Amino acid sequence: MFKTNRSSVSAALILTCFLGVSAAQAQGTGCYTLESMQGAFGVIGTYGSNIAIALGTRTNDAAGNLTGTFVLNSPTVGSTTGARTIASGTNKGTFTVNCDGTGVVTRIATLSDGTTAPAYDDFVITGSVVQNGKLVATEVEDVQRVPSTLIPGGLFLTRKYTRRPDSTTAGCYTLESLQGSYGVVVNYDSNLAMGLQPEYLDGLGNLRRTGINNQPVAGSTTGDRTVGNVTSTGTYVVNCNGSGTITRMVTKPDGSKAPTADDFLILEGVVQDGKIIATTIFDAQQGPAVVGAGTAFVTRLHTLRPNHNATLEDQLQLQVCGTTSPTPSCTTSVSVWNYYLVNKIDPKAPGFYLGNGTQTMGVQQYLLARAAAGL
Repeated sequence: MFKTNRSSVSAALILTCFLGVSAAQAQGTGCYTLESMQGAFGVIGTYGSNIAIALGTRTNDAAGNLTGTFVLNSPTVGSTTGARTIASGTNKGTFTVNCDGTGVVTRIATLSDGTTAPAYDDFVITGSVVQNGKLVATEVEDVQRVPSTLIPGGLFLTRKYTRRPDSTTAGCYTLESLQGSYGVVVNYDSNLAMGLQPEYLDGLGNLRRTGINNQPVAGSTTGDRTVGNVTSTGTYVVNCNGSGTITRMVTKPDGSKAPTADDFLILEGVVQDGKIIATTIFDAQQGPAVVGAGTAFVTRLHTLRPNHNATLEDQLQLQVCGTTSPTPSCTTSVSVWNYYLVNKIDPKAPGFYLGNGTQTMGVQQYLLARAAAGL
C-alpha cells in the first residue's frame, strides 16, 4: 500500500511539474495580439512580377484599426515607351490577429481621383521581438485575396511591412533623416539588369551616386552583358511620414545626360540624438530606365553603411562650429575654389560665381562638393 501511494505521489509530482513547465512555456511565449501590430510600418506592395509598385505607410492602433497612405507607380496603359503613371491614395480599415501571428486585413483603398477598391488581405507576422513581455511584430507579409482592381490586368498583389520608428513619438522625418553613406542596389524590371552604386546624402537635400550598371547587350542572342559607369547628382525632399521625392541628373556611360525623378519611402530607421535616421530606403523611378534596358521599370534599395568620412567630418566641424558631432546645421562661408583648386583649376569646375565667390555650406555638403568636382 505504501509503495502504491508513493508511486502515485511521484507520478502526481511528475505530472504537476510537466504541466507547470508547459504552462510557464506557454506564458513565456504568449499569443500574438492586436497590440503586436500596433505602430508605424513602411509597406512595399508588389504587383505581379514587379510590374507595378506601391510605396505605402501604415499606422495600426491597439484596437485593430488602420490608416495609411500610398504612392502607386504603374505602367501607363497603351504606352510603347515604358511610360509610368503615378497616383496617390489612402487606406482605411481594420485587422484581426490570431494567436499564431496570422490575421486578416479588411480595408478600402481610395485613390486621389475618388476611385475606391475594397480588399481583404491575409497576413503572417514573419519577424518579431519581445517587449515588456509582449510579442511585437517587426516584419509582416500579406497577400491580397483577389486581383488588384486599381491596375488593369488582374495582377497578383503582395506586400511586405517593416516596422519603423513612430513619427508621432520620435517626430517627423526630415532632410536630416537622409544623411551618410548608402549602398544602392538598382533593379530593372524583374532582375533584367542591375546597378551597384555607392551613394552619399548630405542631410541638406543633396545627393551624389556613382557606380556600375550591368546591362544586357541589345540584340544579343547569347546573353552578352555590358558594364558601364553611371553617375547621379541631384536633390531630395522628405515628407513628415518618411516618403519623398528625388530629382536627379544621370550621366550615362557614354557621357550623355538625362534627367529623371524617383519616389521613395523610408522603410527602416533609428533614432539618434532625437532625430530619425533612415537605415533602409526603397524607391521607384517615375519614368522608364534612362540607362540601357530599354523601357524597363526601375526600383532601388538603399542601405545605410558606416560613414568612412566620420573622423574628417568631426575634425572639420570642430574647426567650424567647435563641436565634434557632424550635423547639417553647422554651416560656414566657403570659398568655392577651395574645393575645386588643385594646382590648377579642375575642368569639371563651373564658371566663376558672382560676387566674392563664396558659398554657405555644411561640412557634409562641402565634402560632397569636392567629390562632385572629382577631388
